[in-house]
Amino acid sequence: MVDHLVPLIGWATPAVRLLAAADQKAEPLLMRLDPVSRAKVLMSLLALVLMGIALVAMVWLGARHLRRIARKPVRPTVEHEDDWYRKPLIPHEPRSPGAHEGP
Repeated sequence: MVDHLVPLIGWATPAVRLLAAADQKAEPLLMRLDPVSRAKVLMSLLALVLMGIALVAMVWLGARHLRRIARKPVRPTVEHEDDWYRKPLIPHEPRSPGAHEGP
């Protein structure tokens, strides 16, 4: 694999050959773990994938529900007049003829 690279990078030949030899012997990190740790890692990855699927499903269902709500026609609002805002907060008292109008 590395022999065709030797003329191109002659100065790095020992390093390239060492990396190639290490690459051929290397096992994946998951396979180097003991069975208990490997099971924990795989179950964690499975839980992560399932959680992602559940979140996507919840967003999809929520969007469907929102679309159903948006599709319903809007009923006209009932306009009723609130008279309280037109009335003064302190009712106007009729003035007596002898009332003093100020200082």
